[in-house]
Amino acid sequence: MDVKYFLKVLEKEGYPNPDIQSIAKMVGYNLDYFLLGIRDRVGEEGVIDFCEKAINKLQGEDGVRVDLGGDEYCYIKIFPQYYDERESENDVIAKSSWGDSNILSSDPETGDESYFTIQVVIDNTDMGGWSDLDELLDHIKEQAYNIVFQNCGFGVWWE
Repeated sequence: MDVKYFLKVLEKEGYPNPDIQSIAKMVGYNLDYFLLGIRDRVGEEGVIDFCEKAINKLQGEDGVRVDLGGDEYCYIKIFPQYYDERESENDVIAKSSWGDSNILSSDPETGDESYFTIQVVIDNTDMGGWSDLDELLDHIKEQAYNIVFQNCGFGVWWE
């Protein structure tokens, strides 16, 4: 199936759309070739423009909200940079920055647990906590990847 037809279907159904996997299956479109199809139609710059618009609709001004359980959350802002099918055929290469967040962590001075922004948690992490911090940051980026993929039909390759 042609990507042009699939994009027309998505336009009618709304895009980004949390049902994109089902929509693709229903019309017989293979999402594994989504970005390649767009690239063939509008070139690499067009892929970046398309991905940027889709992600911006999905994330809004604050970024993509990643719920971490309970009252914890983190917004991550995604900035598509370029598309290179040699790195990943179905992902756009992107940078990120942290938005608003609410992370339960220990105050390094008092040891009391409280909610902090992700940037404060990063700044307060000492060498002994780097592996836990890396695990948290990887988890947030993995969840953001899943949100983009489930709604846009392509993923994010973090630069």
